[in-house]
Order: sequence, then C-alpha cells, then structure tokens
Amino acid sequence: MNFTFKLTRRLAVLGVAVFGLGCSDQALTDPVDPSNPGIARLVIVPDAATVDSNQTLQLQAYGLTNANDSVGVTNVAWSTSNAAVATVSSSGLLRGLMGGGVVVTAASGGRNGASNVTVRATTAPPGEEPVVHQGFQVSPSGSSSADGSAANPWSLAYAVGGAGGRIQPGDTVWLRAGTYKGKFVATVAGAAGKPVVFRQYPGERATIDVANSTSTSTRGDAFMVKGAWTVWWGFELMSSDPNRYSNTRPNMIVNAASNTKYINLVVHDGGIGLYTYASHSNVEVIGSIFYNNGWQGASGGGGHALYVKSNTGLLLRDNIVFNQFGYGIHAYSEPGDGALYKITLDGNVSFNNGSLPNNWSTTPNANVLFGGMQGVEQGRVTNNMAYFSPGLGTNNMTLGYSTYANADLTVQDNYAVGGANVLTLGSWSQVSASGNEIIGNSRVVRLRDSTLSGYSWGSNLYRRDASANAWDYGATSYTFSGWKSNTGLGGTDQVAAAPSAPRVFVRPSSFEQGRANIVVYNWGRRSSVDVNLAGVLPAGARYEVRNVQNFFGTPVTTGVFGGSSISIPMGGVAPAPVIGGSPHAPTKTGPDFDVFVVMVTS
Repeated sequence: MNFTFKLTRRLAVLGVAVFGLGCSDQALTDPVDPSNPGIARLVIVPDAATVDSNQTLQLQAYGLTNANDSVGVTNVAWSTSNAAVATVSSSGLLRGLMGGGVVVTAASGGRNGASNVTVRATTAPPGEEPVVHQGFQVSPSGSSSADGSAANPWSLAYAVGGAGGRIQPGDTVWLRAGTYKGKFVATVAGAAGKPVVFRQYPGERATIDVANSTSTSTRGDAFMVKGAWTVWWGFELMSSDPNRYSNTRPNMIVNAASNTKYINLVVHDGGIGLYTYASHSNVEVIGSIFYNNGWQGASGGGGHALYVKSNTGLLLRDNIVFNQFGYGIHAYSEPGDGALYKITLDGNVSFNNGSLPNNWSTTPNANVLFGGMQGVEQGRVTNNMAYFSPGLGTNNMTLGYSTYANADLTVQDNYAVGGANVLTLGSWSQVSASGNEIIGNSRVVRLRDSTLSGYSWGSNLYRRDASANAWDYGATSYTFSGWKSNTGLGGTDQVAAAPSAPRVFVRPSSFEQGRANIVVYNWGRRSSVDVNLAGVLPAGARYEVRNVQNFFGTPVTTGVFGGSSISIPMGGVAPAPVIGGSPHAPTKTGPDFDVFVVMVTS
C-alpha cells in the first residue's frame, strides 16, 4: 500500500492538560533526556493538593520548554520532606499517613519540581475509607433550597449546575444512596489541579435512571458533561425503559468538555454508553463497567459501550465492556466529525459484544473497532484483553475500518481469544505489533494490506495448528510458514499448543486502594483459581470479589486478606438480564472465562 497519509485536524493549545486525580500522558510528547537545554524547568501536577490519611494520590512530573510546551521526562527521583506525614513511591504515588504538611520533590537531569501537600488526619484504619467525608452531599430527595450538608442535601440537578456558585474548584460532592430520575446537564467546572469531583458515597449505591427523560422520537443525551476539570466517580447510570427495539434509546454519558475523568462508573441498558466529542482534550475513561447497552434495529444491533474520537488525545484504560447490541469499544469518526488522534486503549477487557441482536451469529460488530472514515494517527492498543464465547463473534479486534487510510499504530501485549477473525488489520502506513497472544479456532490474523513495508511485526504467540490455513494476507489464507514466507513478517513469532493452565490478569486501580480488575481465562476449566493480590489488598483488610456479569448481586467470595493469594470460584453467574429483553440472551461465560472486581470493604 503506497500512499501519503494526510490527516487534517485543528489542535487546541494544550498547555498543562493533566490534573491531580491520576494524570494522563496524552498531553505529553515522547520522553526525552531532561539534560536537554530545551527544557527550562520541571513541574509536578498537581502543584498543591489535600488528601486524607490512608489515601493515595498519583503525582506526575514533566518538563516545560521556554515555549511552555510540555515534554516527558525519564529517571525521576521522588522524595518527601516528612516521611511520617506522607510517603511517595518511585513512580510518584503519594500516600497520606498522618495529619500535617509536606513538600514532595521530583528531580531529574539537574532540575527539580515541587508540590505542597496537606494531609488531613482521619481515624480510619489502613485500607478503609475515613468515617467522615469532606464535601457537599446530594440525595434523591434533596432540593435547591438546602445547604448541601448530610442533614440537608442538595438535589443532583442543582449540584451539577454548580449549586448557584457554591461549588468551587477542588470541592467534592457525594452522591448518597437511592435512585435519581431525569436528564442532567452538568455545567459545574473546576480548575487546573483542582477538579470538582462527583462521587458515590462509600458503601452506598447511587443510581441515575434516565428512563423517559429524553425525546421519544430522537435518541437524545441523558447525562451531558459541559464543565471542564470535573471527575465523575463510582455511581451507576442506567435506563429502566423497556423499549429495546428503537434507536431512540438515549446516549448515557456525553462528554462535551476538556479535562474530564470518568472513573469506576457502572453504565448499562442505555443506547450508547459514553460518547466523546472530538474537540475536547485530556479526557479519560478509567475502570468503568459497560454492559447491555444498545438496541435492536431493523437490520441488526446498534449502540456501543464506548464511542470515542479526539483531535488532541484520549485515554481508555482498565474499562470492562461486554454484552452490547453493537460494538464494545468503538473508536470511529466520519468526515467532519473530528479526528482519531493519539487515542490510547490500555488494559481494557471487552467480551461478547454484538451478541444480543437478532443477527448475533453474523454481526460485524466487534469487541474492539479502532478506525473510521477519518484515519488513525499515533494510535496505541496495549495490554487489552478480548474474548468471545464458543459460537459467538465474527470479528474480535478490528484495527482499521474498511479500506480507509490510517497513519500509525502500536499493537502490543494484547491477549485475544475467539471469534471467526481474532485480529484484523488494515489499511496502515506503519504498524508495530509485538508481544500479543492470539488464540482461536478459525482465522487468528488477517492482514488486509497488500504492501507491508511499514509493518514491524514479531515476538507474537499464536495458539493454533500451524498447518491450518488460519493466517490471512490480502485475500489468501496460508499456513503459518506460508504466511511468513509471503508477508516477510513474523520471523520471531511462535505457534504453540492450546494452553492448559489458567491465565490470570490483575489490573490494580489507579484511584482506589484495594481495588483491582481480575480477568481469568480458565484454560483447563478449573473449579477455582488462585489469584495473587499482594500489593493490591492490604494485609488484614476485609475484601469482596464481584463477578461483573452480576455486579450488584451477591459477591462470589469474601474474606480477610492474608497477604498473598485468594481463591476465586469459577462456576460463573447468570448475566444480568437485558432490560426490555433481547433477541439473543446474554451468554454465561463461566467456567471458561470470567471478569471480577475485588474491593476492600469496611
């Protein structure tokens, strides 16, 4: 494929596009030697923060040039002025220990940056949330005439509108238990280093039900975020409307602001789970769960979990996406809708998407689609996990849409199992693919490009019969050796027998101590698997493990952590029913495969 790729985009001026509740690398260039005289100074984000004792905060260091452009730095040494008040790890993760103030310093290449951190004393034991939570509160019975206290909470609509100016940058608003009805437009905004946080109160379940809140003739937007520097954390969004046979099912979350984070949310039974407009920068979706979104259309299923695009960079990390009517992760754009620039998919797990509509056995809807009519530039697909149950799935991971031209992509350390086509790529100027493990009973790799001069491909592992015609190049299927000969790729790739022991992935949360996603490919179909959670759970902490397919049901196991491994039963659970029903019922994946969330409980 010989062509010159051109992608026109209008870039916003990024400035400092990270903030204190965990920082994206999307606004940074590739790391450079900080001794470069072009770097004028070293900066820590946030440069000031307040945390409770027993809580953590991820700090980020980067360089600024004389032109005020941000650049990545390497070999950062972190230190704190008082380790009794707070400690800081080699990666910049700060942990509050006792009340007081500290100065955290980052040093690299002879340059230093500092952040002033205040630690608030609490009486909570390690691994547990403080008993008293600072900030305002809302409840389903709250009102705009209240003062936002625990005894007199606001309504959610009043709070997301800024509460008449009472909510200021750096404030936290806690959502108390119950069901919030209606459509919401969030205009409240924070500031750089001081986001406004809306978070579910620990130990409670706050649900936003958007049924009947949008037009009956158009899909509409149920929860639109228009305020910059905001964080939306831990609560549930859903629609109890039983109509699944219309594309009027609402868009659940619509991001229309820069510098926003969506953390550990549970979004289900809507139309599109989360949609991003391309013009907004520094948007992150992390650790959230999406399922049963979409609708039955005239010719098949529609509605995706994550429908994203970006002109300046976007991060999807550690999300759990399953059982949509349409695609799971859908990074896609059409002419005039914005670019697919510097989008990163990292550590997400996507399974059995497209399995609910009437064309479930032939649907083109994939677990992951990365590409559209607008080309991808500087795309990254790393550490993701994908799965189709036997008999489900046409396309598992599709990287590149149809024959539309793309620039460059990194595909690294992904683990994909099942579907008629496990991994499909095309049309790319440059691809770097390494460390991926691809497992299937049909095609394991399909390359649509005729010219592969821009491909760097090696150290991948395939679990497939090497003599099967399971490797495609152009329109021809080859054995593994034939594919290597005809493509010139895969000289360091390997083929191995099907695995016999479970493969377990643990992805610790960046935001909640004692929380992690656990993904188990249960090769050998064991009744239970041992999972090493040292470094995730504090020794002596009480924990629970929830199967994401019945997240609000009874935990599959609970206990007190002994400091090493726990045993998780692999019998599986019945998936949460689709509100309004579906032509094809969700498939129980256990004991072959399951995804869990482990959490510390008080």
